[in-house]
Amino acid sequence: MPLTSRRSRRSNIDIWPGFVDALSQLLMVIIFILLVFTVGQFFLSDALSGRDKALRELEQQIGQLSDLLALERSGSEELRTRAETLAAQLKASTAERNSLTTQLAALAAKSKAETARADALSGKLRDADAIVSAD
Repeated sequence: MPLTSRRSRRSNIDIWPGFVDALSQLLMVIIFILLVFTVGQFFLSDALSGRDKALRELEQQIGQLSDLLALERSGSEELRTRAETLAAQLKASTAERNSLTTQLAALAAKSKAETARADALSGKLRDADAIVSAD
């Protein structure tokens, strides 16, 4: 009899419903976690796409600024070249002015000498005229 009572006790205890309940709860937890990860992935992808858009806009601005910088550099180089050309022209003009000033001073000295000579010759002419008038 003890054998039958053990078998009857075992047959009365059925663990299958508890196993099904545990599996169904585990499945619900897995689905919930999957749902949380899916929602998180959606929000992260949305945030990343916003960052990608902002990054593209910043890259476009960087491109525009680099174009502007290249334009400014070429303009600066052109102005530097023109300044060097003007400096060379200024040096040439200054040298020419100094040369002309020297020539002017020489001509002024020559003019004074010629004026003095003309005065001397005028004086001689007056003397000769006075002599001719006296004769």
